[in-house]
Amino acid sequence: MSDFHRQRLLSGIRESHQVPIQADWAYAVRKQARLILLPLFREVIVGWRIEKTGKRPIITGLASELFLGFFKSGSIHLSTHAQLEKVISKFLESLSKSETGILKFYSLSKESEVEELIQEVLDRDESENTTLEEDEKEAGKRFLDRIQQLDQDELIGFLMGEVGEIENILSDSDLEMDLDTEAINRINESFSNYLDLPYGEVSLIQKPIEEWNYWEKVSKEEPETVGKKVHTKNGLEWVECWLFPNGELKAKGNLEDPEERDRATIQVIREELSSILQGIHDQLKTRYHILNNQVHYTFFTKRKSLDNILPSEGIQFFIDQIEAHGSDDFEPGINLDIRRLHNKALQEWGTQISLGIEERYWLTEDEEYEFKVWVFSLAGEEIPLETQFSEEQKEAITQSILGHIHHTFQLDYESK
Repeated sequence: MSDFHRQRLLSGIRESHQVPIQADWAYAVRKQARLILLPLFREVIVGWRIEKTGKRPIITGLASELFLGFFKSGSIHLSTHAQLEKVISKFLESLSKSETGILKFYSLSKESEVEELIQEVLDRDESENTTLEEDEKEAGKRFLDRIQQLDQDELIGFLMGEVGEIENILSDSDLEMDLDTEAINRINESFSNYLDLPYGEVSLIQKPIEEWNYWEKVSKEEPETVGKKVHTKNGLEWVECWLFPNGELKAKGNLEDPEERDRATIQVIREELSSILQGIHDQLKTRYHILNNQVHYTFFTKRKSLDNILPSEGIQFFIDQIEAHGSDDFEPGINLDIRRLHNKALQEWGTQISLGIEERYWLTEDEEYEFKVWVFSLAGEEIPLETQFSEEQKEAITQSILGHIHHTFQLDYESK
């Protein structure tokens, strides 16, 4: 809020005026107090997890423990007491003096608190000689005195109890599974009821952008994809990008997080390399009239080598190496050899298949921003991680490898 508007909201009423507070005024102040508590409830309840689809809301561990405590026993477990107290203390430090004053009023103006205060006045000896109007004035005076005397520890204690509203905001199912669109809307509606505001005016779980189906997009396993022009080594071309619910675009393969990079590398090894090797294997059997056991594979990295294994075993070996040492350490290769007896003579030929994970630097179309993309290269063809080879690329890879294999066969056996 600007200083101009804040100044216009300030009242000319001072404590010396001793203006009595009417019920509807008190209601307005109490309602404002709950709005002041909005950041506290967000801190306690809402966490965020980064996923492919963008930032996804989750229920915090603290909220789960508090909900179970209030729901089962009506109180805070000792194990979470200190953690919540720390959160509330930090929240109070962020407030202005007037906001703290509103919370103090809120803590003491509950109907049960006021009734207790009135009862104290009625129980005193002097009450026998006073009128009801005088007793109520005395209760009002004591109320104002208590607001002035309320210290930080008492306010923290009150807010720890107020957080118990979490029992009316969340449900058991929210603690057991990821929040979907329905759960998020229900939680926001419950919090709107707490604020006594129409649903949608203020949300506990905020959407980064105002799009009606935003949470449905976040709940998907993967974000949408779109094409975008960028400058690659081949010039300006269209590339696949993730379109996140908040409108952000991110090129596939632009994976700065090592764990994401490892997962994407494992996926491309498992899905793309596996199918291409199977296609090559089948064509070798047809072209050279050989059996499965006459095609021999050696899978190796700079750390280890496994000889004479099945392609499926080699794929798993590569995956194990990535999981153990990371994709940045991954320098793989495959030796493919064919061995057969022909006219009582041993024939042996084959090739080495080159593959790996490499870095590429791309520029945005306006050439103002450079970013790094990791690609999977195989026999002269490459794709960004998180994408797939086209059918044309698969055919080019297959024919390239088969061509090298046949060339060695011709050199060693057909030329003699």
